[in-house]
Amino acid sequence: MFSKNDKVSIRQVEILLILDLTSTSVLSFPRTAAEIANQDAWIILIGATLLAFLFGYIITRVTKRFPGDTFVEISSKVLSKPVGILLSILFLGKLSITMAMELRIFGELVKQVLLPRTPIEVIMASMLLICSYLVRKGYECKARLGEILIFIIFIPLVIILLFVLPDTDFSNLKPFLTTPLPQLLKGSYFLAFLYTPMEFILMAGPLINNPKKAGRITFTAIGFVGVLNVVLAIITIGVLGAMGTRQQIWPVMTLMQIIEIPGAFVERQDVLMMIFWILSVFSFISTLMYFISFIITRILKAEEHSFLVLPLVPIVYLISLIPDNIVEVFNWIEILVKYFRILFLLPIPLLILIVARLRKLGESIEEK
Repeated sequence: MFSKNDKVSIRQVEILLILDLTSTSVLSFPRTAAEIANQDAWIILIGATLLAFLFGYIITRVTKRFPGDTFVEISSKVLSKPVGILLSILFLGKLSITMAMELRIFGELVKQVLLPRTPIEVIMASMLLICSYLVRKGYECKARLGEILIFIIFIPLVIILLFVLPDTDFSNLKPFLTTPLPQLLKGSYFLAFLYTPMEFILMAGPLINNPKKAGRITFTAIGFVGVLNVVLAIITIGVLGAMGTRQQIWPVMTLMQIIEIPGAFVERQDVLMMIFWILSVFSFISTLMYFISFIITRILKAEEHSFLVLPLVPIVYLISLIPDNIVEVFNWIEILVKYFRILFLLPIPLLILIVARLRKLGESIEEK
């Protein structure tokens, strides 16, 4: 790999997608799942993962059908240029608001746990500037960094979870299947938002050195993160109970605060979880920033994305300051989940795939 060639391998994209799928939601999703299904939370997470496999299959079929194009070009070719540009702008707005809310959650939690005397504005601005530096270096640079971060993040997490297991009371998961089936299905659909970073694959086609193997990317990433989410939900409810999980804003962080690791070299092991989480958020925000600038580049038909990165910083920063508190932030996220996040996971990719087949667009390329 050469610097700034912006071509990445299948393995590197898998790693980046895993990092993006384990961002801010990893600390709070057990609470959301427990609010919907109490001790059956792990069941709806399995359902959400199965839905994610469906989303991933459709998205990768679109990418493989048009291997050299991004969502901007694909939607313009298949649905006409005006519709394609309109959908691309909608995609751009959705990613921008998502990035702003993720940034705000990052600032709120870091201020609460690590830096109580530091203004939240300074915390968020610092993260944005660091991410902008990485994004300007290109996607291939980010991929190489991801290969390092994957070990720094997940090895400590697995070690911590192994120490939590002896304190887990699996009787807290009983009785099974007390939640009505319609509510389980609704909860599975709602929690499928955990896998929205899969939509990045719609933009990553030209960046993958072998796009015909894109199906492997989503299968591996969803499988890995799906198992992690189910295990985290089971352990969190097993330790805190369904009611205790529902009462915590950040239940996974609370879980890390109450366990004790024998002979630990740090006084607070929740700091290790914070390291895991901060690095995941850093990866996710930088990915969002890259693809936002990439979409604008493709719409404007510009050759370089780096000049667009710094102008994005104040825009996203100001959007992140609009909510008054963390409750409003979660309200914004709920609106995104309810009305927008599913659009680029299922309806729009499915529409593009159906119309492309009917119009026989991209089919010859796919066959080659």
